[in-house]
Parts: sequence; C-alpha cells; structure tokens
Amino acid sequence: MEQRKREQRTIINIGTSLMVVILIGLAFAVIAALAISSSYNNYNLSIKLRDHTDDYYKASNLAYERIAENNWENQQFTVDINDNQVLNVKVDNGEIVCFKVENVSDWEADSTQPVITIDD
Repeated sequence: MEQRKREQRTIINIGTSLMVVILIGLAFAVIAALAISSSYNNYNLSIKLRDHTDDYYKASNLAYERIAENNWENQQFTVDINDNQVLNVKVDNGEIVCFKVENVSDWEADSTQPVITIDD
C-alpha cells in the first residue's frame, strides 16, 4: 500500500516538474525570438535615420556654401534633401531668417490590409 502511494506521488511530481521546465523553456524561446526581432527592427530604423541625417547635412552644407559664395546677401533658395524634402533657406540683412525642411510630396498612409482572395 505504501509503495503505491510513493509511485503515484513520484509520477505526479515528475510530470508536474517536467511541465514547469517545458513552460519555462518555451517562455525563454519566445523572449529570445522577440528580442532578436526587436533588435533587427531597431537596426533597420537606425540605418534609415543615419541615411536621412547624412542627406540633411549634405543639403545644409550646400546651403551654407551658397550663402558664403554670395557674401550673405539677401537671397532665398531651396536645396534638395531627397525626393520628398527640400531645405528652404532665406537670408535677410546678413542673417539667416528661414532654414527649415519642407515636404514637397504628398504622403498617403498605406492602410490596405492583406486579404486572401480565391480565384474561381
């Protein structure tokens, strides 16, 4: 009688602890997958930001060179940053009055949802 109770307890305890170990392992796997995905997305975002920053500073340098070539005279011009943005610059009485980024193209959000279509 006593031996049966020990066997039953042992089987239940082994099964319970095994399930806990499996659940902990799955939790670690999910956390690792989320961390890898997040770091990959952050890496791609940082590359886009770096490229955008480089484009902005190239346009900024061109604007300052143009201002210096004209000896800080009154002028207004734009410098292309990329396909969608320009740098609007205005110099008045030897001071930069306007130095801002403006969007030149319309932006439309892609709000389409992927839907499975079945061709008949």
